[in-house]
Amino acid sequence: MIYSTMAPFNMLNRTYCSSGAIRKLFVQKRSFFNGISSGSSSELLKAKWLRAFEMCENLRKDIVQSPHDELLIARLDLISNEICLVADACNFISSYHQCPNTASVAEKLYFDALSYVESLNTDHRLYSKIKEFKSVSAWDFLDSESKHAANMFCAEFERSGSNLSATNRQLFLDVTEAIAVAGSLFVESASTPTDIPISRCPTPLLSLSKGNSFIRIHESDLNSRYDDAREASWKLYHRFDSLREEKLCDMLKQRQKIAALSGFKNHCEREIKGSLAKSPTIVQDFLDELNYQLQGAVSKELEIFKTSKRTREPVGIWDISYYSVEGRSKCLQNYAAFQNKLSLQSVIGAMSKFSNVLFDVQLVSENIKADEIWHEDILKYSVLTENGKTLGIIYFDFFQRAGKSGHICLHTIQCGTKTQTPVVVIVCNFTKGSSIQMSDVNLLFHEYGHALHAVLGRTRYQHVSGTRCPTDFAEIPSILLESIIDQSFIMEELFCFEKASKLGLPNISFSKCFKSTETQLQLYYAMLDQLLHSQQCEDTQNVALHAQDKYLSQFEIPATTAWHHRFTHLYFYGGRYYSYLWAQSIVNIIIEQHNLKDKICYSPEIRALLEQGSSKDCSYQIESLLGESLTIDKMVDALVKPLNSFNTLIGGS
Repeated sequence: MIYSTMAPFNMLNRTYCSSGAIRKLFVQKRSFFNGISSGSSSELLKAKWLRAFEMCENLRKDIVQSPHDELLIARLDLISNEICLVADACNFISSYHQCPNTASVAEKLYFDALSYVESLNTDHRLYSKIKEFKSVSAWDFLDSESKHAANMFCAEFERSGSNLSATNRQLFLDVTEAIAVAGSLFVESASTPTDIPISRCPTPLLSLSKGNSFIRIHESDLNSRYDDAREASWKLYHRFDSLREEKLCDMLKQRQKIAALSGFKNHCEREIKGSLAKSPTIVQDFLDELNYQLQGAVSKELEIFKTSKRTREPVGIWDISYYSVEGRSKCLQNYAAFQNKLSLQSVIGAMSKFSNVLFDVQLVSENIKADEIWHEDILKYSVLTENGKTLGIIYFDFFQRAGKSGHICLHTIQCGTKTQTPVVVIVCNFTKGSSIQMSDVNLLFHEYGHALHAVLGRTRYQHVSGTRCPTDFAEIPSILLESIIDQSFIMEELFCFEKASKLGLPNISFSKCFKSTETQLQLYYAMLDQLLHSQQCEDTQNVALHAQDKYLSQFEIPATTAWHHRFTHLYFYGGRYYSYLWAQSIVNIIIEQHNLKDKICYSPEIRALLEQGSSKDCSYQIESLLGESLTIDKMVDALVKPLNSFNTLIGGS
């Protein structure tokens, strides 16, 4: 998951320009983390925010008063650079700094920055200036990259309601705030455990009572090795909840309001415009065709799960995750080397080797200054060219500690351009001193893909650098790295395992083992996301039940359950959850075309894709890399083919 806070001045995402007149403003070397661990770090954060605010206000005045020329784009990017650097860093520090006072100050400054960004996003004067620029003679003298950036700025201003009347701009801000409130309430409700009085507790779950008068069911309790306990806990945890339904409907209602105010038919259309997919219609056609092509592979997997199930009951939706994991474990018994638990040092070594071979860069450990860390366990690495030039900085916050969130993610602190060094942080939750499981290695490489996308970005404008691009494009580098590392022959190469090939074992992709059913579930969620965000929805349960009939017809799902009430990505990725399947299909084609199944090799074309960010049209970049236009049939085939190959491997055909 990528964490970046500013949108659409994530639209103005952090840019340096080649113009000397602008560059002179920010020639000094600096790191936002310098001094962050000192006793005066709170005051330092306040000073950085005040400096950024004053500079942005001066730039805003310059934009309004100055003529239409290339400096207009540069000034917008400089505003973005300053405000986003403070906001993104404060958002990160508020979540991970070990000093409560510093974290509290950072949180307040983050929300101050968000409020200021709202005033920028809806500043009609800024929008008018960039809109007018496109109709004056100076526009004709811009190069294609500047025109592309300017067009994106203009589109994002319109997406934020800057083209509306003053009354509607205020309404836009009010509804935006309502979405944030409704979304956070839905996420909070969706994440709470389910409490059941002992008197109403199913017998298989009594062991969860722990001497209390009730049982509490967490998501972690849903994968019991006992079939009856797993079914009972799943049904209770995912039962229909009227309060969650109300919060979800409220969020969807507010999003439809924003879409209408912005001139779109619905939220999906607003979110997908400018993406690789281009339109909700294309997304739904893609998911429908994938649904049709998946059925054979899903049926074969369900037959295997049925023979594995300890009871004679049909395979339920609650069984999929458990038997997928069990199936993978059995399938990989012959690949004993890959069951090894890895040291952190060996994983970092594999990341370094991978970077060097595929992208011709080096990952080098750096001495870290005492005043630039937020915890003593932080590690710092530079990404260098072969001649030693620094391309970017990656901080690693590897280990769990009290109060730290439990997932692996990437935070972009400073975007990279031709004149600015990118800084990112990869956050993990490993146990210090313990080995690392292969599943965590995959997740780490996923986030490392996002990190390299940010670090290798070398665009003129920060607005279009690295992961500042449509979601279905941003996920390609991360899924690419995750998918390459996932293959047995590649793991042998990176971790120096005993060669499976010498033992006569085929090259397999571990994540494709018993993955058809899980892909079907992901497809369902992607389609439900589209359906809920494409209409005025007063009853999400009815929409979900109809979607289940079409996209989950092979699974047993009680009509009294509402498992979408627990799907928090409806808030975080509303209208864009399809992006993972879309990106995975493109990644599969890239791996096939560039022969990355058996051996890693340097690819200047793939590196160029990461360097360009979204400075060029993203669809054009993908078509140039692949040498062909993508069709739905090609993309679906790229997803389904590896799944069918695995079924053939295990004798499922």
